[in-house]
Amino acid sequence: MRIAFVGAYGNGKTTLTTELSKKLGLERVHGSAMRDPAGGARKALEETNEPELIQLAVRRFTERAVDEARLQEGFLSDGSVLHEWVYSKVRLAVGRHPEPSVTLQDAVRAPRTRVFEEVVDQLALLAKEHARVTYDVFVHCPVEFPLPEGHDPISEHFRTLSDQLMLDTVESLDIPVHIVKGTLEERIEQVLSIPGVRQGS
Repeated sequence: MRIAFVGAYGNGKTTLTTELSKKLGLERVHGSAMRDPAGGARKALEETNEPELIQLAVRRFTERAVDEARLQEGFLSDGSVLHEWVYSKVRLAVGRHPEPSVTLQDAVRAPRTRVFEEVVDQLALLAKEHARVTYDVFVHCPVEFPLPEGHDPISEHFRTLSDQLMLDTVESLDIPVHIVKGTLEERIEQVLSIPGVRQGS
């Protein structure tokens, strides 16, 4: 079973896939941390400019796609190949701390930003095609709890916007999508009850 776990930053994907990996005996797939773009000074994702952001997104997409191809019999993808596109799309459109009233549709982009966003949207076409042929099922972990106090690489509104974009995207791919909620134990039970998960692991 090839399961992709999706949802915004801080929604519990890593914790859930780590526990499920032990229970199902499936390997977790994830890219390296999005930081330190090649060719320049070391820096956190929040400090990257637009070209560096795209470079890091491509690196993560490539790492994840290579690992998924290696594990075609089954894996748990912590984030999926769509994750980097969604983050980049929202960040380019509205920034990391958008006003609560801003939507992706009404955000005003500078000409420079629009160009980079067009590049990111082209990369999204590759990510969506990879997802269509690679994943058997999506598990969506929605926003159910706030980010830790003092930890603000993005705002809560950024999380909401990216979570909705992710859900809209996976629902358009004609792959089953299951939303899991509650405590870690409740989420685990909901995943294990998805048809084919126990048999397909």
